[in-house]
Amino acid sequence: MAQRLVGVERFYSPPAVRRQQQLLELELQQRAALEQVKAEAASAEEEACSSKQSPDPSASNLDRFLESTTPSVRAQYWPKLGVKGYRNGKSTDECYYYNLNDLWESFKEWSAYGAGVPILLDGNESVVQYYVPYLSAIQLYSNTTRSSKQRNGEESDSSNSSSSSSEESRERESVRFNESDSCTVPAPVPVFEYLAKELPYTREPLADKISKLAKDFPDLKAYRSCDLLPSSWFSVAWYPIYRIPTGPTLKDLETCFLTFHSLSTPKSINNSTNRPTKLSLPTFGLASYKLKTNIWTNEELDEIQVAASLLEAADNWLRLVHVDHPDFQFFVNHYNTTWR
Repeated sequence: MAQRLVGVERFYSPPAVRRQQQLLELELQQRAALEQVKAEAASAEEEACSSKQSPDPSASNLDRFLESTTPSVRAQYWPKLGVKGYRNGKSTDECYYYNLNDLWESFKEWSAYGAGVPILLDGNESVVQYYVPYLSAIQLYSNTTRSSKQRNGEESDSSNSSSSSSEESRERESVRFNESDSCTVPAPVPVFEYLAKELPYTREPLADKISKLAKDFPDLKAYRSCDLLPSSWFSVAWYPIYRIPTGPTLKDLETCFLTFHSLSTPKSINNSTNRPTKLSLPTFGLASYKLKTNIWTNEELDEIQVAASLLEAADNWLRLVHVDHPDFQFFVNHYNTTWR
């Protein structure tokens, strides 16, 4: 019987070669997708820069400051199952939160380069004033006992090291733990507290200060907003560093601000609503130093009263949590002499 010859396919590729071709095609697709993402990001950044360079004339400079310095953090979710939820595998509500580490990360660029605030001068000159954030105060009240049980042995080490520090006379840093198992009764003392007392020009920007404090209290970056009680808050001191372009009215923009923000988030939301991808921490209290109303406020919008209300809200909050806030006292003591 004549031996049959098996023909060889001209375009046959061994498995190893096919695999290499597939990887090459995948790499090309990923590279193309990456280039598209970069192009879209560049376009979005250009559009954002354009909008900052052309401030909305209907808003006041104070409005633009509050908007430009409001931190925004990536939102996270998990289902909150009830009795029915466990039975049918469905959840009617969702808990949403953010990680404190993400919050501090959002301040990194501002801490390094300043937060750009678009400002209109004399109604037509557009400039961008940059402000650097500094941690002024923070109190964390936890509705869990995770930190106290895990880190109770480290409390004495932290307090001993802080007592020997030369900075104790200039600033107050305390780590205290609440041993109560109740999640409904606010903790009598915060699990963490910091109040800045040093002079402004000797301070570290917020991101750097948080990293330093987290070495003694790592949970400062580990907490989630849902772990915190509504009495948790922090304040940021904003000091101007430069403006673009510079000009003869530079002294008119030497205003400093002190903003107050809540750290906790609501327990749950209905999952039928649109879930936001970002959570903003708006300013609920405000104090200012060297603020000129003719530059920062709009008389037609009665924003002088708005600023006064924000100052009163900050004062009421500090009374509620029984805090003697050094920066706030300085701003308040100079309040009446700067509104002109």
